[in-house]
Amino acid sequence: MIEIHELKTMSKVDLDKVMIRANVDIDEVKGSVEKIIAAVKAEGDKALVRFTKDWDEPSFELSRLVVTKAQIDEAYAKTPKQTIDKIKEQIELARKFHEIQRKQILDWQIEIEKGILVGEKWTAIDEVGLYVPGGKNPFPTVQQILAVAAKTAGCKRIVSCISPRGDNFEVLIAANECGITEIYRVGGAQAIAAMAYGTETIKPVSLIAGPGSPYVTAAKILCQQKVAIDMPAGPSEAIILADGSVPPEFDLQTKARYCAADVLARAEHGPDSAGVLVTDSMELAKLTKVEIEKQYETLSRQKYIKEALSTYSALIVTQTMKEAIDFTNQYSPEHLEVLVQNPEETLDLIHNAGSVFLGYYNPVATGDYATGINHILPSAGWARQTSAVGVWTFMKRVQYSSLTKKGLDRLKPIVQTIANVEGLDAHRRSVEVRFE
Repeated sequence: MIEIHELKTMSKVDLDKVMIRANVDIDEVKGSVEKIIAAVKAEGDKALVRFTKDWDEPSFELSRLVVTKAQIDEAYAKTPKQTIDKIKEQIELARKFHEIQRKQILDWQIEIEKGILVGEKWTAIDEVGLYVPGGKNPFPTVQQILAVAAKTAGCKRIVSCISPRGDNFEVLIAANECGITEIYRVGGAQAIAAMAYGTETIKPVSLIAGPGSPYVTAAKILCQQKVAIDMPAGPSEAIILADGSVPPEFDLQTKARYCAADVLARAEHGPDSAGVLVTDSMELAKLTKVEIEKQYETLSRQKYIKEALSTYSALIVTQTMKEAIDFTNQYSPEHLEVLVQNPEETLDLIHNAGSVFLGYYNPVATGDYATGINHILPSAGWARQTSAVGVWTFMKRVQYSSLTKKGLDRLKPIVQTIANVEGLDAHRRSVEVRFE
């Protein structure tokens, strides 16, 4: 199912497959997605219903597009109290994290020279859309973490598009607990197109955030001429960065069991997901492979896992931990677990990762579900140039300046000279007129 590769002898084909991962899938579907976007722009709600019938729910009707209060009440009535309570706990932890994050986003101003004041202030994006993927199971954790960040930012209108498959009671509860009142049952590239360009029912937004399939990611990329996006957040992936050391409380076999469990946790997301162990220990890699095969037999999503393990996942052995860290930075993982002797020292050497999980008792699942950190992260190498979703995702900076007449007089020669260089005499005149 999953292969061990020594990095120094790894073929270019195998290495490219691991490095490029789901980007290949995104490129392959762009042509189809362009047609979906065009249809939604031309036909509006009619296209949404047609695509939903074809791909998600054959009995879908337009009357089901808008989620009603009665449906939310039904969700509470039919969901176990323990589940509701844990969703509420999840949201409370997320609020704590994002409220602290918001306090770090500071307005500022300073007088850089006499009479020349400059600054920046942060403002919320008024209208934003959240994409909550679905399929075999609901994802209330995606709904709440997006909604908490947008709410903390102060967005005035927050739209949520959830899967039309099934009841999605837990997702509706998460949305309601976060104060989201505009919810639509539509998924895929058509949902992204609807939020970007609008339909008769769904008014367009200014920014779309949320993870999804290659179709969803391609739609977000293609719709950027109309709407801002958080990032291309595609199929789930993780690197488990581990050395050959073990702490006093357990042995290498136990460490391999942890590594295997964490590779499998990524693989169960879907066939296009990736779990990659990177280690300087061949012994750990071999033990992990055996553990993966053993634990696989106990899991429910074997069909997805088997394909994911044989497609973009791998056990990669390097000659040194420096080489392992260099590979990790080049890969730029969405999630990174650091299972080494000195994880904090290793963190200093990590430059490209969406979210980092330090230590033996901190699997990615804690970030997905419980710590409150945001788990909507850049995947497929995008961690090289962008960051996790946060409060700032739903905000923008406004720059401003204030000049006295003395300050303008100080800048006048610069404006006059450069305006002449660029041939923009009206620019020069707008300054000179203030001294006549």
